[in-house]
Amino acid sequence: MSAKPRKSGKAARTRPAASADHPVDATPERRARAREAGAVLARGEGRSRRLLEPFDLMRANRVLAPHDPKLNDIRWLTGEALRRTHHRAQIVGPKSVDLAGGPGGAFGPRPGLPQSEAALHARDRLRAAETRVGPHAWPLVVRIVIAGGALRDCRALVPELATPWRADAVLTDRLRVALDQIGALMGVTR
Repeated sequence: MSAKPRKSGKAARTRPAASADHPVDATPERRARAREAGAVLARGEGRSRRLLEPFDLMRANRVLAPHDPKLNDIRWLTGEALRRTHHRAQIVGPKSVDLAGGPGGAFGPRPGLPQSEAALHARDRLRAAETRVGPHAWPLVVRIVIAGGALRDCRALVPELATPWRADAVLTDRLRVALDQIGALMGVTR
């Protein structure tokens, strides 16, 4: 007699469907970078835009960890956490109030300070990540993970290497090590 098939103990995970009020879409930063790169921003009826950035393609092609899919995803999640932290830090355009024209001693945020404590905490985390990664890898992390640049755009960071394939290999290795170093700081662990 054969064994009866049993149902798995795991419940099927379902994604919440995008409502008409809040459709799932690419972030404004990604759309702006795609426009600058000359990409066409079109989407079909009832479909969300899908913009692939170089860092996302590195995950899809398993460049972050060629022989370990789980480590590949962990490194990508570390990069995503770094992106969110950078966005939370409001470094591109901090919202602050200019009190130069207003009355002295007014309450509220001072010039140059972000409005929330969360932004200050995020800036502290970014500074800690920069310190932990070091001066050789931080520009690479900023360019690829945060700014959405391609690896080939960072070849100038290793001028001592003449061949492009070798420069790409060194830069990829630096990026992998940097993401491993800041993983715990960003809250992503194995």
